Amino acid sequence: MTTAHPVPTSGAHPQMASAADSQPDPTVPAPTTAVRAEPGLWSKLTDNPLLTILGTVAAGLLTILGTVAAGLLISTLNGIDNRLSRLEDKVDAGFAAIDARFAEQDAKIAELDLKLSTQIAELDRKLTALIAALNASDEIEAALEGRLLDSGTGDAEPSAPGSAPGPG
Repeated sequence: MTTAHPVPTSGAHPQMASAADSQPDPTVPAPTTAVRAEPGLWSKLTDNPLLTILGTVAAGLLTILGTVAAGLLISTLNGIDNRLSRLEDKVDAGFAAIDARFAEQDAKIAELDLKLSTQIAELDRKLTALIAALNASDEIEAALEGRLLDSGTGDAEPSAPGSAPGPG
């Protein structure tokens, strides 16, 4: 009598596996792993002409919109550059006006400096003449009084009676 080997359950492990057990049984059908493949995008486009036309139109519209957006960006940047150039011109004109005013003030200051230097020189000349006149008048008074003046200090020295004033 032949005894059948018991079929192991999912939780039971055979104690020992033989080489014959590890080979698949040819009578048991192999599990199928094939998945139904869906057609790719390109095959759908070539099969449906409406999708091909709409895809081409959509790609064309995107290209046109991108070109328009790039053109608007460039135009906007050029407009900003023009406005900045005008602003720079106004600022440069303002600085030129300020520089002109500074040059005008410098000319006025130079003129006043020259006038003041001339007046100071005139006052110096007048004071020198006044000091000389005062010194001369002191010498005249000293001579009239019979005193000698020391020319460096202007101090009077009494002279001997009856002698003529002269260098001592």
